[in-house]
Amino acid sequence: MATEPNPDRRQARVPAHLAGVRLDRFLADCFPNYSRRQLSDAVKAGLVCVNDHKGKPGQILAANDRLDLPVWSKTLPGLEKKRESERGVGRAPTEIVELYRDDDLLIVAKPPGLPVHAGAGISTMHTLIESLREDVLAGFGLVHRLDKDTTGAIALVRGEEMRRVTSERFADPAGGVIKIYEAIVSGVPEPAEDEIEAPLLPPSHGGRARVDDDEGRPALTRYRTLESFVRAARLEIELETGRTHQIRVHLRHRGYPLLVDPIYGTRKAWRIPDPRGRRDVYLSRTPLHARRLELPHPRTGQRISVDAPVPDDMKHTLEVLRVVASRGRIRGGLPLPPPPEA
Repeated sequence: MATEPNPDRRQARVPAHLAGVRLDRFLADCFPNYSRRQLSDAVKAGLVCVNDHKGKPGQILAANDRLDLPVWSKTLPGLEKKRESERGVGRAPTEIVELYRDDDLLIVAKPPGLPVHAGAGISTMHTLIESLREDVLAGFGLVHRLDKDTTGAIALVRGEEMRRVTSERFADPAGGVIKIYEAIVSGVPEPAEDEIEAPLLPPSHGGRARVDDDEGRPALTRYRTLESFVRAARLEIELETGRTHQIRVHLRHRGYPLLVDPIYGTRKAWRIPDPRGRRDVYLSRTPLHARRLELPHPRTGQRISVDAPVPDDMKHTLEVLRVVASRGRIRGGLPLPPPPEA
């Protein structure tokens, strides 16, 4: 008597051209929407069978091997929760705001201090990707990046091909993607509106990106001064290119780095009393915010535009800087900005 298929399982056979591949590599290649670590965990948990036997991540597959697999969207969330509880690591507090969503495109506002993905010294549980785990398991993936302390709009696209095309749009100055940032800088730019065109070399081994006229890749940043304070300013910035740390390096190159920037500026943190006797400003991150994102919809091509609200720490900083400026303070707690880079 035939048995009905299990709706929580799926069957497959190894094609001849993939014979000799490790099981974990085979799964990663066939199911790119999931990480190799997630798929390997499923194998270690005994959820993947090869020829009716529990598989092992490093097992070498032969042509026509029979695979019995779980439905990943039903299985992996439970494995992730178990992994989290066993490690005793909770999710980082986040305030992720959804700015736009449909079946193909998701845009959220990233809070400060939340890395986009895991890296050296960063737990997978404390990332934007982990916080959006259900969406990632449903097939959404990143098409660009923001630094850990940079806030604002970041986009994910569902489907490998649309994700690839959208990523290329972000990398191409003519790709139709507009990225508008707000920044608080040390010093008041002169002129108040300008372009910064300086080729950049990317960071090497965790170092600093830098301007290099001979070997750097073309990079263009446009800025406009929105407000001037006492030795500080609020800028609107548009990226023509998207090099690593481009805004931070270009601003430092011109002599007005971000108000706080432990790598490219002069401060790891900044405190200033509120002249009204209210709560002091204490800024401990780079004040850079991806305020607006415009892009063609990955499926329809329709123009999508979103604005991410400015985070509270930057709003508070701007409020106090306005008060200091309005009272005619000479310094307002700010040292002189560093000179422009040679």
